[in-house]
Parts: sequence; C-alpha cells; structure tokens
Amino acid sequence: MAVEAAQTAAAKAKELAAVAKANISIYAEEDKVKKAEIELGKLYYRDYAVGEELDTAEYLPWCQKIDESKKTIADLKDYIASLRTEEEPAETEDAPTDDDFEIVVADDEPKADETPAVEAPKTEEAPAEEAPAEDAPKTEE
Repeated sequence: MAVEAAQTAAAKAKELAAVAKANISIYAEEDKVKKAEIELGKLYYRDYAVGEELDTAEYLPWCQKIDESKKTIADLKDYIASLRTEEEPAETEDAPTDDDFEIVVADDEPKADETPAVEAPKTEEAPAEEAPAEDAPKTEE
C-alpha cells in the first residue's frame, strides 16, 4: 500500500513538473510574440510616417515568427490538456462509499446516568467608564 502511494506521488510530481515546464515555455513564446509584434509595429509605423509604400517583404519574417510562436503555444496547451486528462482519478474498490459510514444522531437531552456538559460562564462586558474630571476637556467660562 505504501509503495503504491509513493509511486502515485512520484507520478503526480512528474506530471506537475511537466506542466510547469510547459507553462514556462508558453510564457517564453508569449514573450517572443510580444517582441515580434513590437518590431513589426515599429517597421510599419516607420514606413507610414515617411509615407513609403508598405514593404510586406520586410514584415513577413516578423509575421512568420508570430505564427510559429502561436502554433507552439497551441501545441503546448494541448500537451498540458493531454497530461491532465490522462491522470483523471479512477474509482478504486478501497475507496469508502456512503454505505461505509454509520449515521449517528445525537439526543438533545442528556440521559439520567450522564452528566450534562458544563457551559462556559457568560461574561458581560463592563460598561465603559467615564473619563475622570481632570482628563475631561476644559471649557472656558
């Protein structure tokens, strides 16, 4: 039983490590997309500002980098989803069911041979004391 638990824990740890690694790769690819979009925007604006005709040949490599990164991100997200669906919890015969538990209803009144539980004494808050006359604000007469 302990060996199975250790193996399950090790498998779960490997799965979590794989998911974390994939998430880091996703963040790196998203950063690449942002940088490529910034560069593409700079090129486009430069051509726009000087009134030149838009040079798609100059934009194409940046667009391709963005497309590649977005495809990689989609693949990584699919990989994470596949890891999570593989490890769905399976019902085992040893798992407790509702039939394994006994329902116990407590009586409201203690039986004669039982001593009642002692309640903690209720404490009342003391009324706030008034400030002494010397601490009271003085009024001019």
